[in-house]
Amino acid sequence: MTKVAVRRLVIFGASNIVSDLFDCALANRLHPAKVVLHFPESAGARDVPLAARIAALKGLCEPPQVEMLDDFQPGASELYLLGPTTPTRANLAAELERRFGLRYHTLVHPTAYVSPLAQLGQGVFVGANSVVGPGACLGDHVFVNRGVTIGHDTHIGSFSRIQPGANLGGLSRIGSGVTVAIGATLLERLVIGNGAFVGAGAVATEDVPEGVLVTGIPARFKKAF
Repeated sequence: MTKVAVRRLVIFGASNIVSDLFDCALANRLHPAKVVLHFPESAGARDVPLAARIAALKGLCEPPQVEMLDDFQPGASELYLLGPTTPTRANLAAELERRFGLRYHTLVHPTAYVSPLAQLGQGVFVGANSVVGPGACLGDHVFVNRGVTIGHDTHIGSFSRIQPGANLGGLSRIGSGVTVAIGATLLERLVIGNGAFVGAGAVATEDVPEGVLVTGIPARFKKAF
């Protein structure tokens, strides 16, 4: 009988969402085998340290190893995913490309629905109970958190993050490096510029220029980055 290799998930970088990645990996019967840090962890006063998140896996799987990027070498049966959701992800991806030329796993929670007519780039994460509609196109390393709805034919650029409970209408164009915060709503047929930030609970009813923060109902300019 042929032994099936265990699929091992390697996560580059730590953040407060790494437990979501652990959870989704386990739900997909992947082993979260390793967390590779590109710089020493710096947990804030209200953060949960990586060690505590790893300790929570006790009894569920063999705990992942933690190592620094300078010590990492790719191995067999490994799948790769970026951990941080901050804009520094693009810099990390560039460094990993320079060193290793890796391809990335697309990780979708079993309770999410992704239309077979949608397209997901490499390194995309789709969290529990999210919906990605037909014709939607998500660029590389887009992070879709829990309970998100992405409407039909909406395109989202690489390295954007869509936070829990956000609702994106159809036929929209979301740039790269965009953040749509918790519970925000975007009406259909909008254009959101690169690096824009739609604040928590905001309702965007018109296009948002690149590199600005909008907040409120309806969403209005707050500041430029």
